Amino acid sequence: MKEIAIICNLTAGSGQAEKRWEKFQMELGSASIDYTVHFTEASNHATDLTKNVINNGAKRIVSFGGDGTLNEVIQGIISTSPGFRGDLELVVLGVGSSNDFEKTFEKIPWIEKIQGDKIIPIDLVRLDYINFNGESATRFFVNNSSIGVISQAGDRFNNVSGLTKAMKRVSVDVAAVIAGVQTILTWDPMIVNLVVEGETESDISISNLTVYKNPYIAGDMYYNQCVDRSDGILSVAIVDVESRMKLLGLIPSLYNGNALDKEGTRYFECEWLELQTNHDVVIETDGELVGHPPARYTIMKHAIRTVIG
Repeated sequence: MKEIAIICNLTAGSGQAEKRWEKFQMELGSASIDYTVHFTEASNHATDLTKNVINNGAKRIVSFGGDGTLNEVIQGIISTSPGFRGDLELVVLGVGSSNDFEKTFEKIPWIEKIQGDKIIPIDLVRLDYINFNGESATRFFVNNSSIGVISQAGDRFNNVSGLTKAMKRVSVDVAAVIAGVQTILTWDPMIVNLVVEGETESDISISNLTVYKNPYIAGDMYYNQCVDRSDGILSVAIVDVESRMKLLGLIPSLYNGNALDKEGTRYFECEWLELQTNHDVVIETDGELVGHPPARYTIMKHAIRTVIG
């Protein structure tokens, strides 16, 4: 078996990851699996750890954390090569608040998955944007990215306090709804320029744009357009709704799986797109806030190999 390196974030899932690691560590010992484990100590540390273990010969990289940890691990994998790395394998063991990545794959016991031989290539998305220091930056993601009311709600969700913070430990979905409602009540639509594979829409009013390779966007919220994780195509959902009351009315449809059937929403597919706006809005990527527009999204077909069984 290829050398296994586990990138472990014990703070994921509001600290629940530590208990799950203790249990899984015992399973690894009982199965006599050889591995190394590397614990994250700060934001973006998983990226540096991933680079180090690959440079030291690891070929099977395990992300033990939430979707944010997974995103950092992916940055580390991609940074070791500008193109497809056929010798590297990614194993995702989700212990975060949402664990969206795993929702589109069959659930199997972790001890089987970490030793699995069913490996598939999947797409990544390249995002070029402006980081919080005002500098041009590039990031890659595997789930989804939003600009608009969803990203602003994500900002609120990640920085909750008081009762909402306590609720987040009990129910991610309830905390997400609270953050969404609070955001919508003060939301004003964005005026954007959108370029899709060279075709331009100028000065259009939208409330949200989501680019995704995974329809699950937070907790049990999801878009009702199925996606192929390896077809080389971006899925794009746009919310044109401007009324705050109508935006509030869309929240249940994200849980019912029919949001894109509602008036004021649209869906299309492409290989790249650009968005520009003067609206003061953040970009959310795989659950993490990374910066501001302008933003360009580009598909990277079969950019990474993941173990699914």
